[in-house]
Amino acid sequence: MSFLHWWAVGIGAAALVAPIAVHFLTKPKPIAFSLSTIRFLQEVIEQRKARSRFRDWLILLLRGLCIALLALGLARPLLKQPPMVPIGATGETARVIVLDVSQSMGAGSGGVTAWTQAQASGLQYLDVGSGTKANIVFAGARPRTVFDSLSPNLPGLREAIKQSKPVSERAEPRAALELAGRMLAEVNHEKKELVIISDFQRSNWGSLFLDLVPADVKVQFHSVAQPELANVAINGIRFATEPIVGQPAQLEIELANHSSREMSVRCRIDLADAQGAIEANMLPQTTQTLTKSIVFSQAGWKHGWAKLDNNLDALAADDERPVAIRVRPAVKVLLVTRQNPQEVPSSSFYLERALHVALDSSPNRAEQSDAQTITRVNPLKTAIRSWPDSDVVVLDHPGSLSTEILQGLAAQLRRGKGLLYIASELVDAVNLEQLAQLLGSEFQPPVTLHPADNGSDRKDLFVRRIQSRQVPFSVLGSNSVVPLQAVRFSGGLATRATDEGLRDQVLAELSDTSTLLYLSSVGAGQLALINADLGRSNWTVHPTFLPILSELTQTLLAGSGETTQAACGEPLVRMLPPSLNDGVVLTATTVEGSTPIDDRYGSWEWSAGQGSMVWSWPEPPGAGIYALNDPTSAVCMVATSAPSLEADLQSLDEEILVERVTDQRTVGFTSTKQQSQEKSDATWSWLIVACLLGLIAEIVALRFSRM
Repeated sequence: MSFLHWWAVGIGAAALVAPIAVHFLTKPKPIAFSLSTIRFLQEVIEQRKARSRFRDWLILLLRGLCIALLALGLARPLLKQPPMVPIGATGETARVIVLDVSQSMGAGSGGVTAWTQAQASGLQYLDVGSGTKANIVFAGARPRTVFDSLSPNLPGLREAIKQSKPVSERAEPRAALELAGRMLAEVNHEKKELVIISDFQRSNWGSLFLDLVPADVKVQFHSVAQPELANVAINGIRFATEPIVGQPAQLEIELANHSSREMSVRCRIDLADAQGAIEANMLPQTTQTLTKSIVFSQAGWKHGWAKLDNNLDALAADDERPVAIRVRPAVKVLLVTRQNPQEVPSSSFYLERALHVALDSSPNRAEQSDAQTITRVNPLKTAIRSWPDSDVVVLDHPGSLSTEILQGLAAQLRRGKGLLYIASELVDAVNLEQLAQLLGSEFQPPVTLHPADNGSDRKDLFVRRIQSRQVPFSVLGSNSVVPLQAVRFSGGLATRATDEGLRDQVLAELSDTSTLLYLSSVGAGQLALINADLGRSNWTVHPTFLPILSELTQTLLAGSGETTQAACGEPLVRMLPPSLNDGVVLTATTVEGSTPIDDRYGSWEWSAGQGSMVWSWPEPPGAGIYALNDPTSAVCMVATSAPSLEADLQSLDEEILVERVTDQRTVGFTSTKQQSQEKSDATWSWLIVACLLGLIAEIVALRFSRM
């Protein structure tokens, strides 16, 4: 137990002498009387003396108790243990305050937010003596400090707290504590103190440890979390696949209900060709994805917002989220083959016809057929720099590819293009091996290709195993093997599993246990391999070929979709279209949202390794939409917002913070709730009441002792 006013305890102890002195100083002196007989009087005197002695001691006890209770009431006892780091500081003290500025700190109710309480607490911890040096670390996605080192400029620190506010970022506690620990390790003060003021959101602080803070530093956790805050948020807005002009695209909006009751929500969409609202009822503690089909009438970059209407919850900052998306022109496929287009039938002939049908899914088929172009190129006759731009590259009987072509294919995969390789000859195994060497760790195929061990010709093979729940075979239903039982495969190569690749990437196996199809992520794109000679197999004339090829192509197109969402305050890197050359002049603008403080949008420069211009931005600011433009149009857009984890306002409790994350060191824990309870602690008032009751008891005792 501690006391708010220790001086009252000392005064009370001194005041206890008064009733004792009064007791002995007012003790009556005996008086002599002359009487003839005293036998009966002696009995009365003895009775009165015993009663008076009991009364006197009772009165002394009550008076002493009243004075003690009055002194304790004035001292304001506090039942909680004193904090590890007191609000005030005396002597040479080094104090660092880590102040959480993540988006969740803006949550609150009734006009009181975690941030307003954090500001007040931060100012209190800076109300220290002149011998103190301090600094503040604002804990966002990257830690930021007011000064480079500890400083005696306390007024400047107070002003920095007053001017600060929550940002649309997550908190990165480890980076903030590492910076704070480094500053404290550089000073030789007698007392070193670290105060962490936060809502201690579970998603950010759940993995916190103090191993980066020196052992001689006293650590105080100060929580400003508010219990049971209801919050409904937009976690994300995205498209299932990159939209294609004239074709339906599925917009997905993920909502989260972080509350204990069912909520009705109305989400309004404002995006280019799509305006409207979607309504839904959400169960407690659940997520739900709302969908809307959109048909874009024009290609190019589109931007907009999804917003929750009339959503009166704890955190308004997550009620809206921006989106930027590139609407692709009609799909273009590049068929790289040495086969003659007049060679009928052939593997490339079947592929070209099937791709025409698979890609032409628009209702206006006649209008779209010219735009959705499939272009043939012969790698022997056309240099890769002259190849037309495409969304998916298909290689079928390409022969031995030059290093220049393989480097170009590697660059396209890194930029997000899709690649479908039909491997039917030994030279295809050599091409893939060289491509893997160029890509390094970015490409880890599940199998490698090699000739059959016995040198026999591969033919009349059938499907042995497929992953029926995975694309592309999911289009055939749960029992996908049955429709493929009549298909026979010939050509291709034997396969051997690799140590680096994932076995789950193998989607189909043949009867000789070799791989028929695998799908692997490479850079920002995807590579699919079909291990068979389609010209010698009967699969191309089977009903399953077209739907599987269509699903596989759409998957490769999805892999080429550009990532247009970015987290505020975290590094952003985007590869720009390969059509931009090194000398192009680009300008950056704010389409919607906040403008960068320093009016800078990162940098963009040519990257020889990527084969394109690269836009890098170390710390994009608050939620908004930003664009890079060439002289005619936007070449790239990015929508920035806070990570969805900031919407979950559940906080860590004292037990977890003090016992689990402190690495067995002694720390203190206080909270705004505890402080308010201490300020309104009724213990002292009850002590005053007890004091008054003691006085009443004394009067009653005096009254009845005379009867």
